[in-house]
Amino acid sequence: MIHLSFILHALIAFGAFQAIFLSIIFFTRKKGGLTDKFLALFLTIEGITLIERLLAETKLIEAFPHLLGISYPINFIKPPLLFFMTLAIVYPNFKLRFKHLLHAIPFFILLAINIPFYGMSATDKLAYVANFITYVPSYNSFDFWLFISFYLYIGAYLLLSISKLKSFKEHIKNNRHANWYHSVLRLYLLGLAIGFAYFLIRPSGLVEIPLFNLISMLVMTFLIQSIAYNFITQNNLFNRHTFPTLYDLDQRNKDADTIRNKLEVEKAYLDDTITLTTFSESLELSKKYVSDLINQQLGYTFREAINYYRVEEAKKLMQLEGQKNGGLIQIGMKSGFNNKVSFYRTFKRFTGKSPSEYVDTTF
Repeated sequence: MIHLSFILHALIAFGAFQAIFLSIIFFTRKKGGLTDKFLALFLTIEGITLIERLLAETKLIEAFPHLLGISYPINFIKPPLLFFMTLAIVYPNFKLRFKHLLHAIPFFILLAINIPFYGMSATDKLAYVANFITYVPSYNSFDFWLFISFYLYIGAYLLLSISKLKSFKEHIKNNRHANWYHSVLRLYLLGLAIGFAYFLIRPSGLVEIPLFNLISMLVMTFLIQSIAYNFITQNNLFNRHTFPTLYDLDQRNKDADTIRNKLEVEKAYLDDTITLTTFSESLELSKKYVSDLINQQLGYTFREAINYYRVEEAKKLMQLEGQKNGGLIQIGMKSGFNNKVSFYRTFKRFTGKSPSEYVDTTF
């Protein structure tokens, strides 16, 4: 019978090597941009970290003692990477500049601190790590506050990234890349908060979770699986040029106002022959652009938006006319619908009631 720990270790190993595999794909993709490179580097670091932690967890590190410590300093690159990835999504023309190297200062500091460790013998490294794994720093120790600063360091970058993406989403709602990444960062922050809470409580001796290290590795494995799943099922999710950005925001807002005016003031939806093609031509804008703006502003497809306005028009006419002047069917025709079936089906989809039920319960 296969032991549960073996299954969990196998899942983590799969996640680690999948991270490395995905990083190669993102590094080499021609249609990807700087976002791809940041994501690839992030996945590489996560893969290396998972491999090292898994080797330590399974004691296999004894066969590869000099792999110990590789992931320590490079994990300090992750927070800036997450932030740079945010900037690359929000500002597609974002480029790394010399000043951005300042974000790597913590990495170089930790690298310098770890140089003596890298020079240790294999036996000394194994002894050091064995002690480190079981070591629980006390509240008044330097190590405790060093770990606290590490959590706060990561948390600050995550909060900054989430805040910037939230602001971006207020203007650009249908950038699926930004929406997906915003969700990923929030989950990452949740995991960090749980780890931070456990670290704060652990020195008190009140709580001890022996499998916490294994659980945290599984969480990262599932995050990698999520990236892999989205890459396979929604490949265009990672093509940043397919989504709207902040650079054309002013023009997009003007065009969105023009579309709203065409629908709300001129009531273009009353034309029962209207199509996306004819509507776009009347605005002298491309069909794809108009469709994208409607989806951005209203959260509907073009056809859904037209039907929404028609239903709203029908509700106004019901309030004014009730069952007079030919009844509800005539109201549907006046609202832009070209047949009774379409009117009744669409009205119920938007209101949850048939036209007659709506009149009976509302007026």
